[in-house]
Amino acid sequence: MRLGLSPSRGGNLPLWLRLGVHISLIIALAIGLISFLNYYNFEKSFRELNVARVSVVARDLRQAIEVGLNIGLAPRDNLELAREIAAAKDRTTGLRFATVIDEQGRRLLELGSAGVEQDWRLRLEGQGWLGEDADSYQIGLPYRNSFGLISGAIILGYDKAEINRATAKMRRALLTEWLIAVAAVSLLVMLGTWLITRRLRHELDVAESALKASAHEGSASRLHLPILGEDVEKGIADLIQKRASLMEDAAERSAHSAR
Repeated sequence: MRLGLSPSRGGNLPLWLRLGVHISLIIALAIGLISFLNYYNFEKSFRELNVARVSVVARDLRQAIEVGLNIGLAPRDNLELAREIAAAKDRTTGLRFATVIDEQGRRLLELGSAGVEQDWRLRLEGQGWLGEDADSYQIGLPYRNSFGLISGAIILGYDKAEINRATAKMRRALLTEWLIAVAAVSLLVMLGTWLITRRLRHELDVAESALKASAHEGSASRLHLPILGEDVEKGIADLIQKRASLMEDAAERSAHSAR
């Protein structure tokens, strides 16, 4: 009879390795989940931070447009606005384009590449909007003339590639740290399980040897198994005693039959 927790023979993995692998996998999954949540939070926070940063720039440019309208300068004729748009693009990392449209969606001023197909005119009724196309995240803010009527909008596009580069860098960093953490934890877990199961393995071997010996001798000396506990000691002793009784009964019946 073999105990299922005894050390390996015939190609089976030893107890400490089986326990260590399963514990390491659980810890690796837990660390991986934490890393994924951290990456998700970083990606979301980074995108929101850039949206907030570009929103500030958009509000400043909208104010420049409305100041020009109040003194009779259309956005196309507002030289100060053109200079501010150029300065905003230069000092705002990742700003892909800045576009001023009128109430019909026609582009009055544009710096950078905004693409052709856009739905800006359909969004002019609101207070502002967030959008995107294949290359950029967009922030649109309608501006009003001196009568308080919406006359168009300023749209800024933030390059998606900037966010993708930053998030990819964080993703690689988290993956590297995850691999290092899993390797270190797995090593510690393997060492810990080996130390913990060393005495247990010895007691299992003792118990298994006692059971094997009882099959031939019919009895065994008292076992001392402090890790497995008194219940296991008693169970093995009862099993040995029961087996000895069965063997004695079988021997008596055999002798009786022979007579």
